[in-house]
Amino acid sequence: MTLIYQITDTHVALDNKNSTRENFLAVMNYVCQNPADLLVITGDLPDEDGSKEIYQWMKEQFPKGQKTYLIPGNHDDDGNLYEIFGPEFCVSPHFFHTMRLDGIDVIFTNTGSGRFPPEQLDYLSSESVRSQSVLFTHYPTRKISDGFMDTIYPLENLPEVDDVLVRSNIGYVFCGHFHTEYKASGGYEIHVTPSPAFEVDLNEVELKLSSAGIPIRKIEIEGASTLSEVIYLDE
Repeated sequence: MTLIYQITDTHVALDNKNSTRENFLAVMNYVCQNPADLLVITGDLPDEDGSKEIYQWMKEQFPKGQKTYLIPGNHDDDGNLYEIFGPEFCVSPHFFHTMRLDGIDVIFTNTGSGRFPPEQLDYLSSESVRSQSVLFTHYPTRKISDGFMDTIYPLENLPEVDDVLVRSNIGYVFCGHFHTEYKASGGYEIHVTPSPAFEVDLNEVELKLSSAGIPIRKIEIEGASTLSEVIYLDE
């Protein structure tokens, strides 16, 4: 079995605004005490867009010896992210790569620009991707509500992406961006992981924020089977 943790949209602030640093440290402490095979951070690391200072501070908090991968969100700067974290945490400046497990592939993509790059979509639709594979990305790959985030901040080529994934061998998508917990099926399962910085109401047309818990997603992969749950560390 492969154990993966996912966190997303940490929005760590320089001044610990909204307890973002405290919440991030709580997650890092949990990972330190309960190590996984892999920790995945799916974008929007800093509160200040692309801040090298925040990236450096976050890097210093990672548990020693914990394998960790990062992919960008819309509040990240690809260049700064790769400069601070390098190939150990980013693999390549393109933030696009595949980890092959015994039964499936785990694929990491870069949608920080707000669009799913065409070459990445081409790869996902290829037969080289094994059945029931797992995809990590920042943006949800399907319209899931008529609320603020789906209306104002969706993935720009969303219908094309959803269509490709429905016809692909991807079985599970793990993402963030929407700052709330959500799950849906239909061709593939999509799991939106909540943020430890703040929560956004999924269905309200106007932006409605509330304080967040301290969530971490636990993903267990055995063969071609993938199970997942969100654990709230403050409960």
